[in-house]
Amino acid sequence: MMTVIRPERIWQALPATAAPVSARLRGHWEGLRPGNALPRRDQFDPRALGPLLGSVFLIDWTDRGAARLRIAGQVFTRLYGMELHGAPLALLFEPSERAEIGRMVQEVCEGPVAMDLGLRSEGGGGRAPVTGRMMLLPLLDGCGERRLAIGSLEVSGEIGRAPRRFRVERCLRTPLSVA
Repeated sequence: MMTVIRPERIWQALPATAAPVSARLRGHWEGLRPGNALPRRDQFDPRALGPLLGSVFLIDWTDRGAARLRIAGQVFTRLYGMELHGAPLALLFEPSERAEIGRMVQEVCEGPVAMDLGLRSEGGGGRAPVTGRMMLLPLLDGCGERRLAIGSLEVSGEIGRAPRRFRVERCLRTPLSVA
């Protein structure tokens, strides 16, 4: 069963040492916010995220209600066993979790809210369990629409044989004030 927590500030809910990529991405994202406005996709320079890129991803919330990976760091390739550019984000989750993941991405984009997810992939078949942390932050597209999200995925444990699929164990939501 997933625990839903709504702290006032999600980046204060868990220590940065628990997920340094998420903390750095959140700090960079906050630095790009003019006042209370959401950052735009074109404000993100990959060079500024250099060492984080292996764990960073960009998703597009489509009109058909799917979250597609536009950019996916190497952690996604290791977890799924193939390049996931253009694939649904839901592929990384257990089938029973996929509809909820779609609703979460929609909430991030349309709310807007920032979301911090605690993830777990069970062991079995000679594989050890893997835990993860996923951060989702809304972005504006080139037309000023809330259809994009940038995020990070950090995993702990031996990934082993792909594919790995997660379930959400914890969800921290933070509503965002926007201008």
